[in-house]
Amino acid sequence: MATRSRFVVVVLLLLSIADARGAGNQSSQKANEPGPPAEVCSRDNKYCVHMIPTPGHPDECTLRISASGTTMAEFPTMGYLLDVFFSPDDAHVAINNRRANAGDYLWVISLPEGRALKVPDDVAEDLGKRELGKIKRDYWLESTPEILALCPTCTKDDLRHAFLYSIGWKSSTELKVVEELEFSKGWIAANTVCQISGTGLSLAEHKVAKESRPSEFVRRAWTWSPFHSN
Repeated sequence: MATRSRFVVVVLLLLSIADARGAGNQSSQKANEPGPPAEVCSRDNKYCVHMIPTPGHPDECTLRISASGTTMAEFPTMGYLLDVFFSPDDAHVAINNRRANAGDYLWVISLPEGRALKVPDDVAEDLGKRELGKIKRDYWLESTPEILALCPTCTKDDLRHAFLYSIGWKSSTELKVVEELEFSKGWIAANTVCQISGTGLSLAEHKVAKESRPSEFVRRAWTWSPFHSN
């Protein structure tokens, strides 16, 4: 009888562990489903990022930030979500929002108030707040000598596509950002770390490298796109 009781306890324990693992993976599963996610939440499900299409205009969307089911902020946008990265302390969220075939995809939002610290540069232009689309210290000016050292023909005139996006957090106040550039003779990536402050992002460090092919991020953005055919 004692042996049977121990067996039942072990089974129940294994079931509870499986349930806990399933709950813990809920938000990451949403982000990893095939195709663009409509919603990605923090691990504790307190904060969520939603992409809500406009009825009758599927490419016009609302980017919504919610906390415990309450809407904290909304921003007009287009396209779809590629990635959502909550900082380790859940004080900020970085969002890759594919808005065009290439360009600035990066939003950085302060939590819980939902204040934008960085928006895609074309959104900043539309709002009349160009500084909100910039990272302090111009990426291109910082990287040009290193780019030309790797690829002498890789000039602004030779630039085909440029992407700005995040690949996650280095720490609660340091965001890893990539500027990926396609030239006629190949790809260059400026891998950077940006410092988050109460007023925006500033470039803390960067390293430029030549790539033999576009990154997984770019391939994913183009694979999910109904417009890209290359």
